[in-house]
Amino acid sequence: MPASIGARWLGRLGLAWRDAFAASLAAALAWMVSVAAFGHSHPVFAAVTALVCLAPGLPSHGRQAVGLMLGVTTGIVVGELALLLPDTYPLLRVGLGSFLAILIAAGYGQPPVVPIQAGVSAVLVLAVGPAQAGLVRYLDVAVGTTIGLVFSQILMTPDPVRQIDDAARDLLRRLAEALQGCRAAVEAAAAGRPEEGLERARAGLQAVSAAHASLIGLHAGIAAAQGAARWSLRGRLTAPEVRDMAARYDRRGIRLYASALLFAEGLANTLRREEAPPPPELGQEIDRVARICAGFAAGVAQSVPPAPAAAATGAAPGWRHCAEQLQAVAEVLAVLGTPSTPARG
Repeated sequence: MPASIGARWLGRLGLAWRDAFAASLAAALAWMVSVAAFGHSHPVFAAVTALVCLAPGLPSHGRQAVGLMLGVTTGIVVGELALLLPDTYPLLRVGLGSFLAILIAAGYGQPPVVPIQAGVSAVLVLAVGPAQAGLVRYLDVAVGTTIGLVFSQILMTPDPVRQIDDAARDLLRRLAEALQGCRAAVEAAAAGRPEEGLERARAGLQAVSAAHASLIGLHAGIAAAQGAARWSLRGRLTAPEVRDMAARYDRRGIRLYASALLFAEGLANTLRREEAPPPPELGQEIDRVARICAGFAAGVAQSVPPAPAAAATGAAPGWRHCAEQLQAVAEVLAVLGTPSTPARG
């Protein structure tokens, strides 16, 4: 259990370090620019804004930056207007100003950062005064937002096409390895080692089941790439390719995983129940399908694979069922094996 926790922790660090580095670098740069451009001695809001725009875990850094600027602008305007009210009841002025700022910002239909920043900005204007929380803060936030957008849109924008491509390759690679394990199971059973064959089939089934994590990663990569295509400059340039790849892998990734899982389950069940040896053609067909899968995982452009041979003609019902499930896997790969399938290095 401690090892598992440590592995998850290291995995999160691996995912977050890039954004953490970009956020800290942008914060320092925003501070320097604000000091040089406006003479602000302590431009805290410039650095904080850059951090908020580029923090790890955000679905879209660009959308976060735009939303933050929109919320700050709304809050400062509402706060300035609230200062026109009599200061006889300052708590009422603060409460009413923050309420109106949040309410107005919520009407934009943007992420939560917009109404949050609107309410905070209104309170700061009313509590600290417009001299410190009005124009000064607005300029700092504008600097932080601009630098955040430069980082997220140009300097450190991930390639959305590669996000999908890498995730799809990982799924294909793991399924190819699992299918090779199933081939070894069939060969062991055909050689008169049924117990070894069953053990290898169970290992193959576990390997296919473990590929579910890669399937989740594929859908996460598709979602991230689609978000980048909407909210980043680099993403907009590759939006057509992102749409094409998302359409290719979205549902077909599920079909490929489900077909491979059904095949591995059927193989394990057949080896456990069937006394007849597997047909020799079945192992060859599994190897062929696994090689096609591995080829796509390696980025090798392939033509549409031919329909699988009748690998279990005349065999026992269990083996015919396995061959049918394997054919379903091959059919999904045939759809993926079009000339437009990317082969990015």
